Formats: sequence, structure tokens, C-alpha cells
Amino acid sequence: MISASILVRGPYMTIAQTDLLRESQEFSEKLLKHTTIRVSETYLEDFRQHVGTVRYSAGETIFNQGDDSSFAVLIASGEIEVFAPDSGDTLSVAGDGALIGELGMISGDPRSASARALSPVRGWVIERSDYREFLSDRPELATLFFRKIYAQLSASYGKLREQYVALEDADRRYHALAFMFVTIVLMVNVYALVNGMILGSLKANHQDAMIFWTSRAMELWGGFILWGLTVRCGLTRHDMGIRRANLGRSIAMGVLISLPALAAMAHFRTQLYPQLAGTPLVDPAQLTLSVYTYILVAALQEWICRGVFLTSIAKLMPGRMRPAAAVVISSLVFSTLHLHYSSSLAVVALVTGIVWGALFLAYRNLAGPVVSHFILGNAATLMGIWAIWQGG
Repeated sequence: MISASILVRGPYMTIAQTDLLRESQEFSEKLLKHTTIRVSETYLEDFRQHVGTVRYSAGETIFNQGDDSSFAVLIASGEIEVFAPDSGDTLSVAGDGALIGELGMISGDPRSASARALSPVRGWVIERSDYREFLSDRPELATLFFRKIYAQLSASYGKLREQYVALEDADRRYHALAFMFVTIVLMVNVYALVNGMILGSLKANHQDAMIFWTSRAMELWGGFILWGLTVRCGLTRHDMGIRRANLGRSIAMGVLISLPALAAMAHFRTQLYPQLAGTPLVDPAQLTLSVYTYILVAALQEWICRGVFLTSIAKLMPGRMRPAAAVVISSLVFSTLHLHYSSSLAVVALVTGIVWGALFLAYRNLAGPVVSHFILGNAATLMGIWAIWQGG
């Protein structure tokens, strides 16, 4: 093999000589990559004569766990995965300028893991016998290799540290979400208990205004607690659907799904509730403060049910079906909160909750569910249906 050090560097170099010089320079560049050590060009060109070029196709095995550590690979291009064959876990992925199998080659111990090419790989094979022969006359090679090994181990440690911090953060968020889930369940039970005891008594005495303001006060109280919990859990406003992305499409879809529901309410109104026969479809007398402020009530309820509760369940549950399961579970839980009014309202809350939950997941935006909730809730009030639901 012709040494690159004696090649003629001029206009009369042959193609073979040019390619050899280019490969020698690339080898030096890759061997020194990730280190700050300085080595003479002649020294590196001499070492280049002790290595051979190699190519691996994607998926090809480079060595197996337990094999004799007879060589190392210096990667020129491509990626090599080092993995544990028993578990299949990836231990590291090495790329451009990395040494693979160098520790075993130096120590002589069997391979501690397996390696395969993730993509087509081009590089150089450094045989253990050639390495030791070259090292016997040039001990500075050990310094070069140990510097490169140190640089690679430092980079690996940095990546492992980042992964560890990310896992710790994920673990903290998981436990915080679990705590929030339990808290929400307790709050739901307290809300249902208060509704059954206090609001039931107020309804019996026809204290409609007091029922309205008591319910709003309880929702605000729950909202303040949940807002603090969301901050602790690391839920962002984007997680909870409070964002501009898909805003127009979410609102448009919220209006669109409300139209057939409005038509059904108008058509079946007197068939389902004969007591409404002869009454106007829309009763102006029902235009009270609750109708005008219901946009705030709908927004608060949707944020609690969809933005916080549904999102928390979806993040806690495993499996690909967790979004659908989160929609059903959150809708079931919140439909029970309407049982103190009537079973009919609980069913309506379940069905609409599933629809609004699906709409929320489709666009990850609360605007559509809030608009639809506002439209249908007020329509039920103005048509006189809400008063029947409240009375059982």
C-alpha cells in the first residue's frame, strides 16, 4: 500500500493517489474527532497503514455479545447501534467519528453487548494485533485512544444525565397528576354530597336564585383549587385546550354539532314533554341573568371537565385507547353530578359530555365545547326543557 506521506501533491497526481490521500485525510479527521489532542500528520498516516476499510449494510451484525474482542471500528459515515441482546434495549447509538468495540479490543475481554448497523456504514477496522504492534513502537497511540474513549464516555454520560433528569421530571409529573386525579374525585364527591343535601333543600323551597349562586360559588371554589394543582402538575394551558391553534375550526365544529341537536330539541320537545304543548318554542320570560352569564359557566365547567379532568386521565392511563377511555370516564363522572336534578339530565350530560370530549380531543381546543355547551344549555332553558329536567 502506498503511504500518503510520499504521494505527489500536485497536478500530476493519479486518480488512485488522490482517492488515497482523501481517505487518509478523512481517517485522520475521524480519529481525532471529539478530542483536542494534536498528532503529527506523518504519525497518523503511518497508523492508517495498519487499518483496513470496511462497509456494513443496514441491519448487518457487526459483533455479538460474548464474541472475542478482536477489533474496533472507526465510523466514517452511518450509525451503529450497541444493544443488549437479551432485552433488546438500546445502550447507545454511535455515528460519525465514533469508535465502536475499542474497550474490548484494548482489554481483551469478550464483547459485553452486541452491535449492528442502523444504516449503511462506512469506516475502518482496527485489528487488535495491528493496534498492539503499532503501539509497541509508538506508545503515544494509547494517549490518542484514551483521549477519544474519554470524550465518548463523557458524551454518553451527558446523554444519560439528560435522560435521567427527564425521567425524574416525568415521574414527578406522574405522581402530581395522580394526586390531582384523586383530589378531583374527592371534590366531585363533595360537590355531589352538597348538591344532594343543600341544593335539594333549596329546590324543595323553590329557591332558584340561591341554587344558581350556590352552584356558581362551588364551581369557582373548585376552579381555584384545580388551577393551583395544574400549576403543580406542570399542565400547560395548551395541554388544557386554552390556545389559539385550531380556534376557528373548533368553534365552527361546536356550532355545527349544535345545529342538529337544536333541531331535535325543537322537534321532539312536546312529544317528550306533553306539558309544554301550547307554550311558545322560545319563552322570552326565561331570559334571566343565568342565560347571559352562562358563557362563563360553560367555560368554567368545560375547563374543569375536559381541560383538567379528561386531560389528567388521558395522561395517566396506558394504552392506545386511553383518549377514548378518558372521554367516557370523565363524562360518566360528571353526569353523576346531575343526578340530584333528574336521571334525564344525567343522561343528557353523559351524551353531550362524550360529544364534547371527542370534539376537545379532535382539536385540542376548549372553544368548540364551550360554544356548543353555551348554545345547547341556553336553548334548553329558553324552550322550557331545563325547568322540567330540574324538577325531575
